[in-house]
Amino acid sequence: MATPIDTIYGLSEDEEESRVLRVKLISGIDLAKKDIFGASDPYVKLSLYVADENRELALIQTKTIKKTLNPKWNEEFLFR
Repeated sequence: MATPIDTIYGLSEDEEESRVLRVKLISGIDLAKKDIFGASDPYVKLSLYVADENRELALIQTKTIKKTLNPKWNEEFLFR
């Protein structure tokens, strides 16, 4: 089940000619083992950049899923 979307990241509402980008992060499959015990605590960081200016508008992180190499986030984010 997707999480409710409360926040739109990135530009402010009054920015001219802005659009909304919806990103839905579903899951990871067969991630690399990064823990000494063979499992990981994976999360994902998402960044939105303005390419022309080499400027980051927003950086967000998913929740951490403990002790798995096949995490299921089912998280949705909106960027303006």
